[in-house]
Amino acid sequence: MSAAGNGNDVLRVEGLTKRYPGGVIAADAVSLSVAAGELVAIVGESGSGKTTTLKAINRLIEPSDGTICFQGRDVMAIDAHDLRREIGWVMQGDGLFPHFTASQNIAVTPRLLGWDKPRIAARVDELLELVRLDPDDFRDRFPHQVSGGQRQRIAIARALAVEPPLLLLDEAFSALDPVTRAGLQEDFVALQHRLQFAAVMVTHDMAEALLLADRIMVMKDGRAVQTGTPSDLVNRPADPYVTELLAAPARQARAVAALERAP
Repeated sequence: MSAAGNGNDVLRVEGLTKRYPGGVIAADAVSLSVAAGELVAIVGESGSGKTTTLKAINRLIEPSDGTICFQGRDVMAIDAHDLRREIGWVMQGDGLFPHFTASQNIAVTPRLLGWDKPRIAARVDELLELVRLDPDDFRDRFPHQVSGGQRQRIAIARALAVEPPLLLLDEAFSALDPVTRAGLQEDFVALQHRLQFAAVMVTHDMAEALLLADRIMVMKDGRAVQTGTPSDLVNRPADPYVTELLAAPARQARAVAALERAP
């Protein structure tokens, strides 16, 4: 399956393959593209290859074959540490440094890049406001002093610290309670539309992908079985596995609709 896209793509992956000793193939000729302002979700069960694909993009996992181009550059020609400073990363459970305040966590990459203190301080406050946290209230708080949703907002601010053109999210919302999760999802999509960064989101939750993503890539056994818009997948599933993944959110939607119609 070739990647859809054009020459203006922020990210283009062609034929990505990851083989491990013993013959295990975690990702098998995976291709995708992501344009500025676009959110692509990678969906699949555990072991489908979705996280391997995500981590290969910023070389947390080194690919065995294929090409990954970030802003027109082959990622293998970029120092791995430099590459990761150009790409935002948000993981499940926020990944904040527990001994750093919110401002110190957000400032990690700017400090590594040698920004001066006034510039860092201004950027920290700007980002806290972007993720709807009052800088005066939150900049000096430690992770254990804020809620799970607030920690994830700080993690998103940290990922956006140096205005990366691409954000990678690994189950970034899955550990949150449903109300907090829904609010943060809405805010994230609004923030992405405002800033126009590209994003790749790994999730096991098809409902989340349908509601948030511009396009969805469904993976099974290391391969991409279908890539398309949410409407494409719902109306034209190309594989029985896609139909299976769609069944649960469809049942839930019907159940809620039935309750709404009940006396």
